[in-house]
Amino acid sequence: MRRACTGVEWFEDYRVGDEFLGEPVVLSEKDIIDFARAYDPQSVHIDPTAAKSSPFQGLIASGTHLFAAVWGGMMRAGFLNNQGVGGSEMNLQFLKPVRPNDTLTILSRVTETAISRSRPDRGFVSFQSSIMNQGGDLVMTLRFKHLIRTRPK
Repeated sequence: MRRACTGVEWFEDYRVGDEFLGEPVVLSEKDIIDFARAYDPQSVHIDPTAAKSSPFQGLIASGTHLFAAVWGGMMRAGFLNNQGVGGSEMNLQFLKPVRPNDTLTILSRVTETAISRSRPDRGFVSFQSSIMNQGGDLVMTLRFKHLIRTRPK
């Protein structure tokens, strides 16, 4: 069931099957180049001319940038509602290149919940996320588990 990110607050509020949509994200050519110059300075990310002769035939966003950008879109939508304690595991899969001015959306679905055995004031929520571009192409998948506070007693 699709829910507003701000519609859940505590671990107990998450149900398997719940879906959360992040804010759309657009990465401009400048965004891609600036991020890559600082964090992933490969020619396919920072040099539009050189990138044309790459296997991608043009400038593409760094995977690190892609993750950070869509995660930011989720946070701006209110995801985890300030009750997240931290992530405990993550798996990313990059399926298609992301190009300048692509509009990306992330949809995250709850796949599992489990109370922490060692810290009963929090629980683990597992998510499977799909990141799509404006054409409906799946560009990345993300599986992650996040630790979330339980409702105060």
